[in-house]
Amino acid sequence: MPVMRCPRAPARATAIDRLRRAAAGALCLLASGSALAQVASLRTYGTAEGLRSLGADCLVDDARGNVWACTYGGLYRYEGERFERVGADAGLDDAYVMNAAPTALGNGLWVTTAGNLYFWDGQAAARINDPQGAPMPFAPGHMVAAFDGGAVALSKGRAWRIGAAPGGGWQSTALFTPQIAQRWPELEDLGAVYQDQDTLWLGCGQTICRRGPDGTVRVYTAEDGVPQDAWTTFLRDRHGVLWARSPLHVLSLAPGAVRFVDHPAPAPAVMATTTRHLDLAEDSLGRVLTRSDAGILRWNGAGWDTLDTRNGLPDMPPNAMLASADGALWVSYGGLGILRWRGYGAIQNWSPANGLKGLPNWALVRDRQGGMLFGNERGIYRLAPGAATIEPVATALQTPIRDVFGLTLGPDGAVWVALYRGDLLRLAHGRVTIVTTLPHRLRRMLFDRQGRLWLCTTEGVYVIDDPAHPQPRRFTALPQVSFGDVAEDARGRLWFAGKSGLMRLDGQTVIPIRISGKMPNLLFDKLSIGRDGVLWAAVDDAGLFRGPMRDDDTLQLTAVDDPLLRDSLPYFIRHDRQGRLWVGGSSGVNVLEDGHWTGLSETDGLISEDISEGAFFEDADGSVWVGSSRGVSHLLQPDRLLAQRPVTLRIARVERGGARVMPGATLPWGQLPVRVTLSTPGSMAGPDLLRFRYRLRGRQDAWIETSSRTLDFPALGDGEQVIEVQAIDLARRTQSPVASFAFKLRPPWWRSAPALLLWLALFAGVIAAVWHWRMRAIMARKRALERLVAARTAELEADKRALELARAALHEQATHDGLTGLRNRTSILEQLALEAARAHSAGLPLAIALLDLDHFKLVNDTHGHLVGDAVLSGVADRLARNMRGSDTIGRYGGEELLAVMPGLVAPASQRLQALHDAVGARPLAIDGRSLTVTCSVGVAWLEPGESPTDLLRRADDALYRAKRQGRNRVLVAPAGTAAAPA
Repeated sequence: MPVMRCPRAPARATAIDRLRRAAAGALCLLASGSALAQVASLRTYGTAEGLRSLGADCLVDDARGNVWACTYGGLYRYEGERFERVGADAGLDDAYVMNAAPTALGNGLWVTTAGNLYFWDGQAAARINDPQGAPMPFAPGHMVAAFDGGAVALSKGRAWRIGAAPGGGWQSTALFTPQIAQRWPELEDLGAVYQDQDTLWLGCGQTICRRGPDGTVRVYTAEDGVPQDAWTTFLRDRHGVLWARSPLHVLSLAPGAVRFVDHPAPAPAVMATTTRHLDLAEDSLGRVLTRSDAGILRWNGAGWDTLDTRNGLPDMPPNAMLASADGALWVSYGGLGILRWRGYGAIQNWSPANGLKGLPNWALVRDRQGGMLFGNERGIYRLAPGAATIEPVATALQTPIRDVFGLTLGPDGAVWVALYRGDLLRLAHGRVTIVTTLPHRLRRMLFDRQGRLWLCTTEGVYVIDDPAHPQPRRFTALPQVSFGDVAEDARGRLWFAGKSGLMRLDGQTVIPIRISGKMPNLLFDKLSIGRDGVLWAAVDDAGLFRGPMRDDDTLQLTAVDDPLLRDSLPYFIRHDRQGRLWVGGSSGVNVLEDGHWTGLSETDGLISEDISEGAFFEDADGSVWVGSSRGVSHLLQPDRLLAQRPVTLRIARVERGGARVMPGATLPWGQLPVRVTLSTPGSMAGPDLLRFRYRLRGRQDAWIETSSRTLDFPALGDGEQVIEVQAIDLARRTQSPVASFAFKLRPPWWRSAPALLLWLALFAGVIAAVWHWRMRAIMARKRALERLVAARTAELEADKRALELARAALHEQATHDGLTGLRNRTSILEQLALEAARAHSAGLPLAIALLDLDHFKLVNDTHGHLVGDAVLSGVADRLARNMRGSDTIGRYGGEELLAVMPGLVAPASQRLQALHDAVGARPLAIDGRSLTVTCSVGVAWLEPGESPTDLLRRADDALYRAKRQGRNRVLVAPAGTAAAPA
């Protein structure tokens, strides 16, 4: 058997090479040891999923991807999240199904029950008797195998060969001649059969027998390494090794070997108690699995590993096992149903059951010694190479480590730890030390190519230039706002995503990026840069955006038009070394590879779909770690998980009035509904991610979409009926070919050709006479009604237009000032209350400005009130045109105006000066006169918990102080009641 080999280090290597080798070595140990402690992601199928019996004696798959289960309640086929019974309507009357063996092409199934042998051809089951015409009873176990175009079945201890009968159907004959049976008495007590190409392996008596292609028989004895036992199961693995199973032994026979080798179970487990449910299965990695009293045994090339309750499996031995062709592992437990291990062999899950106590998990990294570190709300945890459990990292710090939001491996080989509260720690040689405590909460950290450590916080960015002498300094070139992410492009330039937009750092120069495109806002939070030069970003509201980087400091961003990403809020955006984009959110992980998105969720084996903030790490071997609210998932084989698997759709059956409809059938007329049942063999997509669309071709052109696998059509018209159906896998972004089902309905007798001729002859004359009389009356009535309708319509349209004009005028009068056209006092105060509530809820800035025209009374006294009104109107027009898209201005009273400016970040000196200059920067031309008008401005920013009234009071106080200090001034009120000049 093959043994896993770990890579050897070259004679000379860089520091990065040594780190990668350590990680690869740790993965090697994980794969051979601690991987057994992973928690299985199990999907249980029971009565709610169609099974009448919670236990299967056999699980098999065929060449077409169908999974079959033999139960006390009949034979079942997996149809995609459900099991459907193949029962009496298909000719399979027996309830207790013992075993099933598919044909090589998957176009049929041999089925053994307690009393009969059947062959099911996909539509109906045919019963097969022994040569005397008597039924064949069967015991539990592997009693039938497809062989040579037919089958070999073991009934009452004897072997029967099933072949095609001359007149059609099947016939049975004895497999062994009387001479061979007399020479080998073990052939009269057969307990299992296995087809190995053109060879048959049999459990015969208390030993193993082999029937060669030429019909010769060999009986293996203790001299051949076969102890006396009841041999019930055989398997030829992909390496050519033959495996044999009995209640107490598992043997293997290597290619070319002449003697079997026994592989006893590790203590204290024993192989199994006496039972015939002793399946052998081979998983996608070529590992053989079988049952023991302790759970499932898995051969690792040198010995058995045990999968049991530590992996989340039930505390009981399984009845049957199947490693299907698509890599899934199916296991049946008596009384529990059928379990599918989601992501088996491709995903390992780690949770509190493995010692990972803190949830959720935000940070992931592998240390220099090859251990895997996890950061969560309780602290730092470590999975040592080869360990089966995760242990907390001990610390001598007086303050407990909480809310570990970031982990990264520094160029010095130490692991740097970021706590959300602002502490920066360093883990080296098993010792945790405090580097510094920042005054703000930490969001993200990154070592750039120069070895500098960048720290994104909720109040700006800090940098440590030399990790050997860690002295963080505030990087003042960036604004003091929240930054959620930082990335380095291929040219070594740093890109920052923050609440003031996207910014790029070239050397020591910060360059704001001008964003164009339809964006909900510019509050950036996440970003990642692909090796193709495309930048991906996320903003606060929702959605994912992309755009190619350019050298002119502009970025045209386009929303990603994908149904699962359009309204999502990404928790991380990261590229791996192969160029794939990973996007984690509240509904799993979506991966972009070669222009195709693939969604990964609990259905694929993730421990949870609630992915944690920033919880992504790519290992040295290309595997990926993802943290979530329930644990950490290790994606061992991303290529396998992301492989394109088009969904398969099959129309399982069509029924009309409860009766089965065959393809191409012609049915009598009747007002009976038609029901179509759909199947998606092998599909693991959940009902929320698998959709179906259907239509009646030629009768209903538009597609109808549904999530139900059962389609009901009401009574159909006569003629040809063609039902077209297509399945859509939303997670895989794939769809099946269109499947169609055609049949015909005869017309009713009164619509037959003779009946139509009779109706025509009887009513032709009457219809002609009545038609002429009726048409004249109808036309006269129609003309009268048209005149009435036209008149009434004109009246209604006139009334409607008058009502709409009146309503618009009333609304304008109620909310706007008649002189300036701005919002009136009531309306602008309502807008202020709305923006204040929004700012408190979202934590965004809000500024207001009270503007008072200087010496306005002098204007009225000197030039008259009409000129004063014109001045007010002109100033209002200038200010309205100076407002930003989200700003609002209204007449607060007299010559006072109030501007509400959401999102304006203090101190905003240029913006306030522009507002002030809009009034007095140039004279107003009124009635041929040029009037210079100035204003005083009082500005205040909303404080946490402050009411709109208090905000207005502070702005009014600032305005008063501006006037008192000489007018034509802009003053900003600080928090509290005192005002200070801007």
